[in-house]
Amino acid sequence: MQNITIYIDDKKLEVESGKTILEVCRNNNIEILTMCHLEGVLDVGACRLCLVEIEGVNKLLSACTTKVAANMVIRTSTERIKRYQRITTELLFAERNHMCSVCVANGKCELQNLGYKVEMDSIRYPRLFPQCEVDTSHSWYVLDHNRCIMCTRCVRVCSEVEGAFNWSVKNRGYQVRIISDFNTPWGESTTCTSCGKCLHACPTGALWPKAIVQGQLDKKPEIIEELMAKRKMGL
Repeated sequence: MQNITIYIDDKKLEVESGKTILEVCRNNNIEILTMCHLEGVLDVGACRLCLVEIEGVNKLLSACTTKVAANMVIRTSTERIKRYQRITTELLFAERNHMCSVCVANGKCELQNLGYKVEMDSIRYPRLFPQCEVDTSHSWYVLDHNRCIMCTRCVRVCSEVEGAFNWSVKNRGYQVRIISDFNTPWGESTTCTSCGKCLHACPTGALWPKAIVQGQLDKKPEIIEELMAKRKMGL
């Protein structure tokens, strides 16, 4: 593909056409906040954190699903963007039961890190405190809906990388949930291969192994990118 000229935060860049704004920013050390993005799987623009302003466009667009175009003028850190990112982060915390101090992912959680990045010291919205189940039916793993942010990284990894198609989504709005094998207990799934890829893909403490306790969760989402890169190389 041919190179095109774009402008990001007043910086002129020569980039390859066909790339997304997020890819270009990552390649040029420009920070873009994300939660649903995971290298190696398709982007769906679910979290709405990677919003950018584009000159000539009234609405904010997601950097992970918007491709660059010639002479595009992009801004990534305006006050408007920061305000929306703070709102989105607060809503993520308010929607489910995210109590960092008692979570297995405390200190190793992407959502927790996001709160620090947007300088969130409180939540301005009423917490919903939904009644969320904890599925412990699997022999090795746990699914805790209280910690889920519906990024669907587990769903995409299970289908695109493992090819098992165990995970899916049911309902909408605040009742939306990740489900296993057409809403059967995870331990009764006939499609799950127990590979553990979904655990490493999950950015929070929603998926974790039974063999660990609080604060010991050690996820490696980068293994998904490494695996997909090796597949493309035929290794």
